[in-house]
Amino acid sequence: MIKLRIAVIRIQSAGPIFGDSIRIKKILESLQESDMSVSDIRFPDRNYLSTREGLKNISLSIFPPHKSDNLSLNFSRESVSLHLQFNISLNYLVHTFRRLKPDVLLAELSIVGWVTSIAAKKLSIPCIVDVHGLAFAETKGKGHKNWQQIMNIEKEAFENCDHLIVVSEKMKKYLSKVFKIPNKKMTVAPNGSDSQQSVAKYEHPLRVIYAGVFSYWEKVNDFLDIAKKVDRQTFKFYLAGAGPMKDELNKRIQDEKIPINYLGYIPKQKIHKLLSQMQIGIAPSTKDLARQVASPIKIFDYMASGLPVITPKVGDWGDIIKQENCGMALDDDSIESYVKALNTLAQENIWMVQSKNAVKAIQEKYSWAKVLEPITNLLSTYKK
Repeated sequence: MIKLRIAVIRIQSAGPIFGDSIRIKKILESLQESDMSVSDIRFPDRNYLSTREGLKNISLSIFPPHKSDNLSLNFSRESVSLHLQFNISLNYLVHTFRRLKPDVLLAELSIVGWVTSIAAKKLSIPCIVDVHGLAFAETKGKGHKNWQQIMNIEKEAFENCDHLIVVSEKMKKYLSKVFKIPNKKMTVAPNGSDSQQSVAKYEHPLRVIYAGVFSYWEKVNDFLDIAKKVDRQTFKFYLAGAGPMKDELNKRIQDEKIPINYLGYIPKQKIHKLLSQMQIGIAPSTKDLARQVASPIKIFDYMASGLPVITPKVGDWGDIIKQENCGMALDDDSIESYVKALNTLAQENIWMVQSKNAVKAIQEKYSWAKVLEPITNLLSTYKK
């Protein structure tokens, strides 16, 4: 039997590896372990195009030129640069797909999916887009003025593609309501984690950690505020990660003498060893649209390492924490509520139950192998 040929199109990863890169790597591994032929194609983004390797590997010019209604062309440097990037990226994908002759395309992220879907339509190849998050919502949350343009780009990507993979039921409902995407065109595959041999043990004082990206939607400043309010004899706080707010957070820790041990960025291959030495994982979050539809990997990594999780009741993950009784999903995410939740989890009998439940939930429901099954099943329907 001829193997199904899948081309996976993903962005160039540079710097610290966080959620998006972790998810697409797991998807690739899952597909490569199945009875499918997988091509790993790196989307030629602006940073990649500026490197010697990028210029060497892209032997195409910007011709033929392509036009997009979602890119307004004027003679500003930014506008010309976007059009140049769009044309080179599209021509590169068309050229690559003609050479590889894939049966189906799987694009990572909606913006990559947008360009991929245009190339797919030119060549009549089925295209699936894995939507980790809504780029326009994140852009709007950051206060950028171009969020409406990005929303239009995502809308075109959603309409052009043959199928969408979304990370939460709430994202599916939102896309159905606002973008009018039919439910049958969407498959839910949340994020997950891997079962761990070494998991947390109850110890006193309890070590409390935030491990993840330092971006606005994570509200890491709340983690600092919580550390200022707790009993220092009962809890010790640890911070791990990187991101645009790193300097701001470090300055607060130093200026306000907040009792937090900043561990720096911890590579993915070492994060579970670190988490197994902790007792509680905290995941603050905004409650805007970007987070309502999200599926934070850190939640599942905490759980896999046996850490009860404290987080606001946002998105599907808040429901998971409550349903699995593996932490506390807060309706009120005030600092006082976090402190109260920490004091509850400091009780050994409560901690033991929730820690075991967290590990069990990953093993039975939220391992990467289980949560990615819908993607493999969906791709299998494209076999000729």
